[in-house]
Amino acid sequence: MQQGSLDGSGSPRVRRMNELKPLFSVSAKIRDSLLIAGSTAALTCWLGGAAFAGNLEEPVVEAPIFTPAPAEPAPSWAGFYLGGSIGYDFQGDDEVGHRNTAGTIVASPDTLKQHGFNYGLHAGWRGERALSDRTAVYGLEFGYMGGKADDDFTTDGYTASTDLNYVLGLRGKAGVTNRSGDTLFYGILGFVRGDFDYSVTGTTGGDSIALDTSYKSNGFAAGVGVERKLSENWSVRAEYEYLQFQKKDLTDAGGASTKATPKFHNVQLGVNFRF
Repeated sequence: MQQGSLDGSGSPRVRRMNELKPLFSVSAKIRDSLLIAGSTAALTCWLGGAAFAGNLEEPVVEAPIFTPAPAEPAPSWAGFYLGGSIGYDFQGDDEVGHRNTAGTIVASPDTLKQHGFNYGLHAGWRGERALSDRTAVYGLEFGYMGGKADDDFTTDGYTASTDLNYVLGLRGKAGVTNRSGDTLFYGILGFVRGDFDYSVTGTTGGDSIALDTSYKSNGFAAGVGVERKLSENWSVRAEYEYLQFQKKDLTDAGGASTKATPKFHNVQLGVNFRF
């Protein structure tokens, strides 16, 4: 009995080793599975990294091409137009004299200083020509001006008065716009014809004058103006003019005379409609 228990197969150590053999077999299988999984993962990472590395360069994106919006055309001033205005005459200067029948000046009692409000109607045509950064504008305008522009005095035995009935005018106007083209600065030069009522009565020594008449006189107008567009068709303007008329000899029934010399300044505000 004892002899059989002493051989190698019956010792406790051998029995223990035999019991652990199944565990060693399972561990080997697990090790092999882990090695295969690790190798597969490494291969997958390597392939993925290579694919990613091949796409490291950023895609080429073409810069957008910006086409500037076309510039808006400058407002047009060309064409026919109609308009109206209100204004004021001031600083009239008409020195009244009294000549006897021999043509000798016997008295110069005072000066008529015509002033007062007026209104006007006008029609015109304009052309234009483009400059480097502005527009040149030119044209003709026919106008009518009426109202109550008058003056009178009583001095040293003389009484005199003047009253402007109306003025007709044909004016040339030319100027340039600002850079944006919506404001026009211009000069004025033209022919005018005025209709006046005029009276002078008085006596110096033995010479008398009794004149009450109407007359017409030609003259010129010169000035400056500025006009601003409100829309494509409507605009407003402001003008200054100096008007001077030819001297006019006026004679009463008895042969005594005076010389009318009307001239005055005028400012006005107006509105235009362009067709």
